Amino acid sequence: MANTSSMSRREVLRQQQEREEETAKRNRRILFAALTAVALVVVAIGAVVIVQALGDKQASSANQQTPPNATERGGFMINSQGAEPAGDIPHLIVYEDYQCPACASREAAFGAATLELIDKGDITVEIRTAFFLDNMLRNDSSERAAMAAAAADAVGKYREYHAVIYKNQPTQEGVGYTDQQLRVDFPTQAGITGEDLTKFQELYDSGAFRDFVKVGDTTFRDEGITGTPTYMVGSTKLEFATAQGDILIQPMAKDLLRAITEANK
Repeated sequence: MANTSSMSRREVLRQQQEREEETAKRNRRILFAALTAVALVVVAIGAVVIVQALGDKQASSANQQTPPNATERGGFMINSQGAEPAGDIPHLIVYEDYQCPACASREAAFGAATLELIDKGDITVEIRTAFFLDNMLRNDSSERAAMAAAAADAVGKYREYHAVIYKNQPTQEGVGYTDQQLRVDFPTQAGITGEDLTKFQELYDSGAFRDFVKVGDTTFRDEGITGTPTYMVGSTKLEFATAQGDILIQPMAKDLLRAITEANK
């Protein structure tokens, strides 16, 4: 009886062990199936996201535009005589960043004189906008301002909008420009109204000139320009003051033309 009882207990234990092993196998199969299903869902979602991203990128590229007064190097021709430099007339290239305090100061001092020389046909000017300060200041205001200026060019108000941006540059560097300023306040101050304002805002909102302004920023880097503002006549950099602070160019059209003409020789 004792042996029979012992064998019965062993049989019970064996059967229980088999049931537990079967349950464990079944649980592993269920877990594997569940993980496989999750993996397939993740792959499917990833594929959808990639397709959508590619579609958005293609749509974005398809919607990219070039401003009417654009140059091949991502600049803007500010020239009353046409879109290209003409003959022996000195050609000035200005590199700037819309968050650069020194650029705002240079614009305040020499902006009017520069436009006077342009309108007289004494010089041609190309403005190339960089946005290297975005990285330093941890924002994207320079790039957005550059795109807004390009949109202003599309409605014939680049000069005016360019001046308004600098007049409204924040006194504290790094504060940047808000979308309200760039798409509503500044265009109004620049005289952009009615249908032109609607067009301007559509171009700004869609980022229509994002690729174009990147060309200007790339040119700034490729040319080895180390800071802004930088004024170039050919391969000669205009120096407005000595390291000691002595003024070399007075903020008057006549003296600015003198310096540009000398650099053009």
